[in-house]
Amino acid sequence: MSWGWEQDIVDVLPRFPKPKPQRNVAGRHYLTKAEINALHFATHQMKRPRGWSHPHPVGRYWRCALVVFFNYGVDTGTVWKTASFHEPLLWRHISWDRQSPDRQIKEQSPWGWLFYRRLKTGKTFYRPMNRTVHTHIKSIMPDNPLPDEPVFLGGGTRPNNRFRELCRLAGIEPKTSVEIREENPWVLKDLRKTCATYYDEHVPESSVEILGHSVGGVTYRHYAHRAPLAFKAIMTIPQPSAFSALAKGFDGQCPCCRRRFPDGDG
Repeated sequence: MSWGWEQDIVDVLPRFPKPKPQRNVAGRHYLTKAEINALHFATHQMKRPRGWSHPHPVGRYWRCALVVFFNYGVDTGTVWKTASFHEPLLWRHISWDRQSPDRQIKEQSPWGWLFYRRLKTGKTFYRPMNRTVHTHIKSIMPDNPLPDEPVFLGGGTRPNNRFRELCRLAGIEPKTSVEIREENPWVLKDLRKTCATYYDEHVPESSVEILGHSVGGVTYRHYAHRAPLAFKAIMTIPQPSAFSALAKGFDGQCPCCRRRFPDGDG
């Protein structure tokens, strides 16, 4: 436009747009690893639900749930059954064998496998467990697990309400909308977005397969080796530092200073 004005092609330059006020927020819809660590440690402060009679504290189930959400980006109904059509993880869905129950998968996992079904599409997945997932699921495993019993307890009828309370205990501020500058509380679905963010950062495009997104490209659907890509990503993704506390024998205490948390784990 400047050249056209100099060559007398354009009589008048267009008006410059009015300056817009600078936004103070970035519209982030995922949790940072520091916030995930804070959530993990805040589970030690979760109050025992009314009528709780299970052998483990409710916080231990939530710590394991955070690990599963981070590593697989599952739907909320896959962890806690809050509706009649939900199919949660059951103990018969957990396999401790190296070989996958799906014989079409050639990779072997030394930590075992888990099975779940995507709520929206109904697609089934056999996913390898890495060391972190294996350790946390073992920590909530009863002495004699019944095959049709759910793996996770403590979600209640409204797990998002308990998650908001957990965010409050962890000191995590609500997320802020970019467009209308409105504060919205974090929900469990944001952990799915968190999973996608860190997988794409670790192995580009791996989140498409891990989260079970539908793709339209013929080449991607038929020729790309998606299962080995997902296997490699799950087995090598860097974990938040708080997740390693249990594997190192520091569950119930701070891994850096060995200070016991208020409730310990009793």
